[in-house]
Amino acid sequence: MTYFIGFVCVIVVMRQVNHTVTDYDKALAMPDRMLIFMVVFATMVICCSKKGKLAMSNDKSVFLALALVAGAVNSPVMAAPLPCEVKLAQAAIPKSVYFLPESQAAQLQTTLISKGSVRLKPGGDYSKSLTIKLTSNQALYGLAGTKLPAVIIPEGTSNAILSGVSPVNISFEGSTKPIQDNCINRISNSKVIANNVRLENNLFTDLSNVAITSDTSKTGYLKNNRFIRTMVHGAYPAINIAGDISKQSQDNLFIWTNILTPYADGIIINNQKNIRFIGLDAEGWNWGKKAIYPGMMNVANTDFLSVFMANGGDNYNKTGQYFNLDATNIVLQGMAISATKNPGIILGNAVENLVSIATRSIGLDQFNTSTQIIDIDKDYKKLITINAQTIQPENITDTAKNILADVLQIDKDNYDTWQKPVFSAIPDPAGAKWQSNLAAKPDSAGTIQALINKNGIAELNAGIYYISKPLLLNAGQGIIGAGADKTVIIAKSPDIDLIAGVNHLDVKTTATAFVLADLTLQGGLNGINHSAAGSGQSAQYNQITLSHVTIRNMANAGILLDSIYAWDNNFIDHSNFYRCKTGIKQRPNPKYAGGDEPGMSYMDKNVFYQNQFIENGIAIDMQAKRANNLNAFINSQFKNNQQNLIIQNSNSTFFANSVFETVSTSTQPLLVGNNLTGFVNSSFTSNQPGNALFNGGAYCNDCSFNNNTANTGVIVAPTSKNSYFVNNNLSNPTPQPLDTGVVVNSNFTNDAAIPVINRLFVNKIAKPF
Repeated sequence: MTYFIGFVCVIVVMRQVNHTVTDYDKALAMPDRMLIFMVVFATMVICCSKKGKLAMSNDKSVFLALALVAGAVNSPVMAAPLPCEVKLAQAAIPKSVYFLPESQAAQLQTTLISKGSVRLKPGGDYSKSLTIKLTSNQALYGLAGTKLPAVIIPEGTSNAILSGVSPVNISFEGSTKPIQDNCINRISNSKVIANNVRLENNLFTDLSNVAITSDTSKTGYLKNNRFIRTMVHGAYPAINIAGDISKQSQDNLFIWTNILTPYADGIIINNQKNIRFIGLDAEGWNWGKKAIYPGMMNVANTDFLSVFMANGGDNYNKTGQYFNLDATNIVLQGMAISATKNPGIILGNAVENLVSIATRSIGLDQFNTSTQIIDIDKDYKKLITINAQTIQPENITDTAKNILADVLQIDKDNYDTWQKPVFSAIPDPAGAKWQSNLAAKPDSAGTIQALINKNGIAELNAGIYYISKPLLLNAGQGIIGAGADKTVIIAKSPDIDLIAGVNHLDVKTTATAFVLADLTLQGGLNGINHSAAGSGQSAQYNQITLSHVTIRNMANAGILLDSIYAWDNNFIDHSNFYRCKTGIKQRPNPKYAGGDEPGMSYMDKNVFYQNQFIENGIAIDMQAKRANNLNAFINSQFKNNQQNLIIQNSNSTFFANSVFETVSTSTQPLLVGNNLTGFVNSSFTSNQPGNALFNGGAYCNDCSFNNNTANTGVIVAPTSKNSYFVNNNLSNPTPQPLDTGVVVNSNFTNDAAIPVINRLFVNKIAKPF
């Protein structure tokens, strides 16, 4: 009997391993495969043991080994970067790729087939071409919204790249073979259609004014796709995802989603095993009064929904309901949503459990009286309520504790599969002696400015260009180099800006944009200066192109926003801020007193993706008067800055999947701010002896802290107010007392008998639950 069971279990395991490697090869790291095969080998040893010299019978040991294998196979696996993702990290529009001019647009498909990769004119118009079919290992690069006809990505396609373009639509087609491991990047004014397809493990970055429609209710699925920055303006439904009743669709993650004034429905989700949103903003919906569903976000027939850091509300009609949810288990964390005349949350009959932490009261309609609702620190009242009844922490039932633990564990398991970002060395095309004899260097300012004035976008070859005055960019103008490691513009004096706005928009608020890509800016006062004197106090920078730009050695700031109207809804990717006095510096007009006025210099909905802030005086210095909203830093690195984050008067700013390492000489906390700032799936290494990383206002969700260095055990100051630590892990488990806040499912303890703790802190008193 033992040998038969052993033979069967090994065959089952080998089939499972083969299935895992075949279907998820790109996502499964080699160490994890080795672990699986090691467990298989152990199973065979146990199964074939004639002696059975274990403390249990052979049959029991077989089942134990099989359980271990099942756990190894089904446990979360850390994904590796996609090959197309690695390519996109190299350049915004690689000059080594074959270039096709606009005049040959009709030959785009044949050229793509023959060359494999094609580069198009930035801002060009290739829409006269016929529909384009993009298949495996092909790449199509534009920039600044290069216009294309419709694009079809057929079944079986993998490792394809579509970047920097504005196609009529992008249609995934075919239901037999999966479409997987592709990168869709910087797409504008389009629509993604994925009906009856198997769409798996794809990366979508910067979908700007792009609606998403996917119906796999008859066949197909959506699995493990990442959507990083999805903005939809006016179109409806903005996001519409329908799976099948068996809920094959799962593990899809939306990071930063902005739903702007759809004419009818906003988000519709149906028949998913799980789905997650990190960073969600909506400021009005159903403007045409034609919505089918009552909420901005409508979720039904779904096992698990997680939303972290949501913002906005129906600020115009004052009647809209934000959430219409009928998912089995729901987690809402860090909600900063405005209330309206109607309840902001509708819970359907299928909802079993809702857990909310640090949310605002926006009203609730509940259709199932047996739904368990656990609210922790709602409205910052330092209370725990269960089904609207205030409960003292020590009186929480085991049932409620189990619900809290189980629901949060589901959330954590998904984050544990999220790949950690990979960073390249900071480009240094001018070398260590870049400052040598600057006065004698030839001045290229006039030549480059003439190219900008003539062509709108100046394209520079590889080389070192010295300038004696700022390069001035008006609306739509820009500079593209041959690569941040190949093209560098150096200021001949530390007193001049490298790039400055010259719009002079002083009266009427006007949206404007610019293009900077594939180059390095070095050695001036400000890398980019958007101030009232040049850009104008009514300049609103919107939908800019800032990609693969390194800004280094600036005497004042890498980017300076000073007394303009705004930076609003922008995507900044693969850029570096190195050895600047300040990386990003925001300053409103000192005379601004409130309201919608020129000069208020707000920053709303700017997404920084794959950016590095290294060895700056201050990495981020965002000091708003009119509140900022939903700025995000995703897959970014903050290392050895004297001060990392100053974030004042900002709502729902968050950092996702990012890496922080403090410098030992700093005496400043990692975060200085007066509103709640979110950190999710991020890692921290403290090198500051005796100094806490946080003094308050931090929400850390599934974060890890390396505090093994001597005297760096304190992560949060005991005076910290309104701090939240959920599903966190310390490398050196240490008690972390707070003034006010919450610790849930985190090892903030050195008591080996209690590996993780749940605590509500009220006026420095820890209340276990």
